[in-house]
Formats: sequence, structure tokens, C-alpha cells
Amino acid sequence: MGSDPFDDIQEGHLEYAPWALGRLLDHLKLKYGNPPVMIHENGYADASELPRKVEYEDDDRSEFLQDYLEVLYLSIRNGSNARGYFVWSFLDVFEFLVGYRLRFGLCGVDMGDAARTRYLRSSARWYSGFLGGGELRPAARPQKSYVQ
Repeated sequence: MGSDPFDDIQEGHLEYAPWALGRLLDHLKLKYGNPPVMIHENGYADASELPRKVEYEDDDRSEFLQDYLEVLYLSIRNGSNARGYFVWSFLDVFEFLVGYRLRFGLCGVDMGDAARTRYLRSSARWYSGFLGGGELRPAARPQKSYVQ
């Protein structure tokens, strides 16, 4: 990671820390009287050079989501007033002023196709199963960060 966070974002060097979500929710509970919390735009970006091939398998994104959801689940069991969680984003879009290099979508978009064909990634299938009652597994990296 460099000294300028905007440069890091543009280059696709991002850091994610699922454990920090748990600490933030605990802090809100203890310091601010446990207000209702909605978590928006929590998502994993994979970066690559353009043009890029269509990628159906994104196990890192599925692992990322499972780790955050596991932390959220444990925080709620510990009394957090978290009421909602929204994954960012459903589709790949033009992100962070860097063209189509950072891909956040559970559903990918083939940017090389004039029709911008959409396709499901494995993370979309996993998330759909989870929302339908599938189980979480313990966090893969309970106290570690993801760094790209």
C-alpha cells in the first residue's frame, strides 16, 4: 500500500478487514447506545488490466462475503442492533474513476461485448444460496485483512 489512498484505489490496491466491522458494531453499541445500523455497499473488488476475459469463478469474493457475514452474525448474537446488509454491487459498473478495472459485481458484465452481456459469478450463486437459508462457515481470516 502506498502513501496516497486514492492512488492505491486507482491501482486496485485495496484492503479489507472483516474483523473491523465487528469492532465498529461493538463501538456503536457501547459508545452510542446501540443505534439501528444498516450496512450498505460492502463489496469486494477484483482488479485487472483491460481488456479482460469473462470470469465466472470468484472464490475470493465468496470468501470475503462469508467472512463479513460471519462477523455480522456474531455481532448480532452479541447484541448489535444491525438490521440490514447490502452487498455492493449487483453488477459491475464504472467504478472509482478507473474505468472498468475494478469489478465489484456478483454478476459480471462483459465489457468487451457491445451488448454488455451479463453473467453470474460463483459468488452470486453462493450468496443466493445463503439468502435462501444456506449456512455460513467460520471466518477464514478472523483477525486478518485482505490486501490486493
